[in-house]
Amino acid sequence: MLRCGDAIIPCETFSQTFPRRGPRDSKGRSLRDFDLQKRLFKYPLSFLIYSRTFDALPDDARDRILRRVFAVLSGRDTSAKFAWLTAEDRRNVLEILRDTKPNLPGYFAAASVTAGVR
Repeated sequence: MLRCGDAIIPCETFSQTFPRRGPRDSKGRSLRDFDLQKRLFKYPLSFLIYSRTFDALPDDARDRILRRVFAVLSGRDTSAKFAWLTAEDRRNVLEILRDTKPNLPGYFAAASVTAGVR
């Protein structure tokens, strides 16, 4: 039985093949990379953002989600709900998305993580 603080030990085959299925950025990072020590995935954004289902959402819905993701990653959303995200987490995910997600809205391109995010 797992106790709080125990690391997750995945099936070796799955833990090796699952991360290879997704795109990697220029630094070799992927939203499919595991952490398994502090949390399930290393980067705190679902890899499902690459799915055909996400891309097939109605334009208004997809745009609303991407604007919200951008607000959180850029540090413009300072709500307590996302206070646990570090500036490094936000920056990493923003960089990964820029390199790996085609057709992102232009506002993703020039954004940086704002100061004041822990």
